[in-house]
Amino acid sequence: MRPLLTACSVEIYKLRRSFVLWGTLLFILFVITLFLGQPDWPSFLERTAFLYASVFGLLGFGLVTSWTFGREYSDRTLKDLLGLPISRGKIAIAKYVAIIFWCFVMMLISFAYALVLGFAIGLPGFSFAIVQHYLFLILIIGALHLLLSAPLALLACISRGYLVPIGFAFTTLMLALVFGPTAIGTYLPWSVPALHLQENGIASFPLANTSYFLVFLIGLAGFIGTVKWLQNREQR
Repeated sequence: MRPLLTACSVEIYKLRRSFVLWGTLLFILFVITLFLGQPDWPSFLERTAFLYASVFGLLGFGLVTSWTFGREYSDRTLKDLLGLPISRGKIAIAKYVAIIFWCFVMMLISFAYALVLGFAIGLPGFSFAIVQHYLFLILIIGALHLLLSAPLALLACISRGYLVPIGFAFTTLMLALVFGPTAIGTYLPWSVPALHLQENGIASFPLANTSYFLVFLIGLAGFIGTVKWLQNREQR
């Protein structure tokens, strides 16, 4: 257990030192600032949640995941990493833990930033119930996107870099935007976070239990596939 905790702390530190993490956070804060023209708190927080259900989740979390795994190939540090006295499965777990930790930190920072902006311009209609509702909603949407980001780690390992998984993340965003508003979106995993947001209002095509199961299945397949790839394909 101790080697795993050590690996997790190292990966968390490595990601904290990354320009990709803080660049992604700055982009999120910048985009949130652009939507200050909303008439009240519910509208502003609804727009913030929508951004997480689409661009921030699919591309933001996807970029962090792709870089965390892909940089080991581009920086040629994978051989050194795999030479450490720790199992490759634990290395993969540690990287996933670091991604989950920092993505949730980004969500909390950006939500706090949105609150500060809202108070600064005096948005009307504030209530703690609204804040609590949208905070939990954003965290749930973020958890769904973290599951959907798991296959990007596998793509980073297979392609030995981060360009292919980033391209895949962009493609899934386009698919979600095109097919999400249709009946197909119910069974398209990358549309589920945005549709989950709409479930709080009026959804033209409500989600089914199968929708969430597909998201979980993709996350599990991506995680297991990444662990197996590092264990079986990096024996050199």
